[in-house]
Amino acid sequence: MSAPQFPDTAPLGQAREWLRQHAVGKGAACPCCQQRAQVYHRGIHAGMARALVVMYREHGTEWQNKTVTLRGLGSGARDESLLRYWGLLEEDQRPREDGGRAGWWRVTPLGRAFVLGEATVPKYARVYDGRCLGLDGEAVSIVQCLGKRFNLLALLEGRA
Repeated sequence: MSAPQFPDTAPLGQAREWLRQHAVGKGAACPCCQQRAQVYHRGIHAGMARALVVMYREHGTEWQNKTVTLRGLGSGARDESLLRYWGLLEEDQRPREDGGRAGWWRVTPLGRAFVLGEATVPKYARVYDGRCLGLDGEAVSIVQCLGKRFNLLALLEGRA
């Protein structure tokens, strides 16, 4: 994956445009700094959907310590914080006394509606450098995201 050779006099905008076009798919090295750049398509998988249901079941839309609430779910990839890209979860932005992140999260009104089957969201979030560039794909429901691995009613009732 080699970057194009732009002349030193080429406008920075030309390099940016090239990178925007090539960061999709397999990604590319930035022609200015050689850092790898890639836009990822992230989907809501069953583990993320399950975590959202558990967070809603345990605390509704109130602030909660996500790590404590999800402690019993086992050691998954812990991708549930990515649900913020769809607006289903939000993180408390108030810093701790030591300057770190607060670690408190809550299910948003859209997240509540999604869990209760009242809303759908686009299947994918396009993510670059930790930021959501937009959502795309067909609309999916919580049941579709949970797949065959989990039963929504059992999760909501605390039986799974």
